Amino acid sequence: MHRLIGALLSSELKEQGKLDIIEHEYNIPISSEFREDVSVMCNLSQGIVDDTKIEIIINMYENKFSLEQISLATKKSIAEIEKIIKENKSVLV
Repeated sequence: MHRLIGALLSSELKEQGKLDIIEHEYNIPISSEFREDVSVMCNLSQGIVDDTKIEIIINMYENKFSLEQISLATKKSIAEIEKIIKENKSVLV
């Protein structure tokens, strides 16, 4: 049961990997509704990760880290960082 919960909450496993564990290791039939629910859950967790990265980038920028330092720490390109900063400029005021 621990592996089942771990698989569902894992940020490292993709949607299909989670479904494979549920179906093959626990013999739980996968309906289309269940598949959709897992997809929604995966998308929500990815959104949380994305929002957290944006928050980190903005925080580093506000604390005078260079774009190069932010890029190195977040593994995002300078162009991506500039876009995030521009899109969140109202937050920076």
